[in-house]
Amino acid sequence: LECTMALELVSDYVSFVRELLQDEKDSPYRYSDASICRALSIAIPEAKKLRPDLFAGVTTPTFSAAAQTVAVPMDEMYRLSLAYFCVGMMQLRDDEEVQDQRAAAFLQMATAKLLQVA
Repeated sequence: LECTMALELVSDYVSFVRELLQDEKDSPYRYSDASICRALSIAIPEAKKLRPDLFAGVTTPTFSAAAQTVAVPMDEMYRLSLAYFCVGMMQLRDDEEVQDQRAAAFLQMATAKLLQVA
């Protein structure tokens, strides 16, 4: 029985984001790997704007669905913020009012997690 999932690789983020989106059924998924990876690629510069100290000496990466084993360069204490950002981005594309509220909540949680020091 596996109880933990470390958010280290692109594939870890894709799996965890799918879990939060309740998109774990068999393929085809509602949200493609490519769209989740695109959101992850957008999350890094957004995080860097808020916390440049976390990215000192780190080149801003771009992620792709074809490179699932690539490590995501983020301090382990702030990795959840990237996942929340990705969930928020996926929710933004849905066309329901409830989803807009949920998207805003996840994007706010992402920001709060990044700015939280302790």
